[in-house]
Amino acid sequence: MIILCIILGIISFISLSLFILQKAAIRNINKQIEYKKNTDSHFEITATSDNREIKELCCLVNYLYDDINKTKRVAFSKEREMQTLMSGISHDIRTPLTSIQGYFKLLKEETDKDVKEQYYNIIEYRLDTLKMILEDLFIHSKITDEEYHVEMINFRLYPMVCKMLASFYYEFQKKNIEPVINFSDTSLVVTGNQELVQRLLQNLINNALKHGKDYIEISENDGIVSFRNNLNDSIEISKLFDRFYKGDKSRHKDSTGLGLSIVKEICLILHWEIEVRQEDNDVIIQINTNNNSIYLEEKDV
Repeated sequence: MIILCIILGIISFISLSLFILQKAAIRNINKQIEYKKNTDSHFEITATSDNREIKELCCLVNYLYDDINKTKRVAFSKEREMQTLMSGISHDIRTPLTSIQGYFKLLKEETDKDVKEQYYNIIEYRLDTLKMILEDLFIHSKITDEEYHVEMINFRLYPMVCKMLASFYYEFQKKNIEPVINFSDTSLVVTGNQELVQRLLQNLINNALKHGKDYIEISENDGIVSFRNNLNDSIEISKLFDRFYKGDKSRHKDSTGLGLSIVKEICLILHWEIEVRQEDNDVIIQINTNNNSIYLEEKDV
């Protein structure tokens, strides 16, 4: 009986000791969490006990802290991006608005019919610029929204390229450029969103007109579509798809710098690969549509 009491006493002592140690370990974890919360420190929570459950608890707490910090960094990065976006767009909108306001004042005072006509043309141009800026902002916000969903269909790319080039007829005439289009004999059918692809083509052609000099060539080979033009400006190839990058800023104040950034975002949505390179004074933008494109005979389309 005495031996049984001794054994029970030893078991009780060990259990109590383990309980006290575990309680102390949990209290220590609580103190670390409290200190981490108040000081925003980045140290890892550690266990003073060899108990497996307590160590697993520390690992779980550290994982949750890492996840929270990662979420904070992403949120902060998006907030900074939004601030940069709004700052850039605000500046781009203010420029044509200020110009329009100035020319309206001149119109009120001007009596010469020819001069007034000139002012009207400038105001119309500035309004078109403002419209382009707002469209860029809208499409950029739309396609970068995480909940944005696109409907994909199969369509031939060549007729769309021809149609888009035709829509820039007067711009090509002004710059004395005759675009060259060179697609393979087999009709390329891509899976994509027509609205987005039209915007992609529009931005690429518009970019070539703004920065190009003598020609623009659009070719296709094995599902890889290339846009080639020679440069009139000095540009940094590595920054070409960056938001707000405008090349020679002094010459392109009417551009948002979002055009090619939008092109890149569209390619990501369509699962197309895009790359840019420079050969002498030519810039070549290549889009690989092979991830979701097929070739069909004319009769099958």
